[in-house]
Amino acid sequence: MAGAVGEGGTAPATAGRRTLIATRHPLTLVTRESRPLELTAANSCLLLQDVHAPFADPAHGWLARRVKQKVLTREFDEYFELLSIVSENIPKVLGAARRVGVGVVYASLGSRDDRVSEFQRATGWLWDLKGGDGRYPTAWEPAEHEPVLAKPGWSALSNPAFASYLAENRLTNVVVIGAMLDFGISQTCLELSDRGFGSLVVSDAVAALTRAGQDYVSANMAHGLIKLRTTGEVLDLLDVMENQGTVLI
Repeated sequence: MAGAVGEGGTAPATAGRRTLIATRHPLTLVTRESRPLELTAANSCLLLQDVHAPFADPAHGWLARRVKQKVLTREFDEYFELLSIVSENIPKVLGAARRVGVGVVYASLGSRDDRVSEFQRATGWLWDLKGGDGRYPTAWEPAEHEPVLAKPGWSALSNPAFASYLAENRLTNVVVIGAMLDFGISQTCLELSDRGFGSLVVSDAVAALTRAGQDYVSANMAHGLIKLRTTGEVLDLLDVMENQGTVLI
């Protein structure tokens, strides 16, 4: 065949090159701009999701141990890099929320009282939150009065106690930080949106399994009742809330 490679022809100009495909997020093109969220200390809470030892302890947590055991360090290197960034920002957001009087609640995948869900059995993640798997890094340990909820599934709402917490405190907005953005946090925010709650995800205080996942999920989430802001922006917003009593995002 004339011009074929190996028969005197030349290779196409694109031969040997990687074709870069731009990641697109078309959903927001056919939805309205995310509606403003009005946050006050009385109508908002801070949710720390999956920041317990299994996901958040890079040295001795269940995930870290399992990765080393199965020689998967390279597969999870981006997650632990993202976790190191998140670990600097979680205490900042947590400290500011406590200072301005925003309620704090923890939701962690695992069980208490041997109430293991089918999801946990299927994944093999049989974490007893009464033991070592229920520990938190010192920088963001729960205060004595802050609820710590066991999640039987990915979403914080998989434990009905979280919905009860929101209803009993008449909350309408949830600020979210934590680990497993591309699984648990995204599902929590979508389910909150389905129920009419606003979510503010702190973009550099949440960690996905990969950098590509971080970018893709973050861009896809930002619609409807879900907003994203950086740690610096959220700290500024909480300062405004402290001084003025309310802040509009």
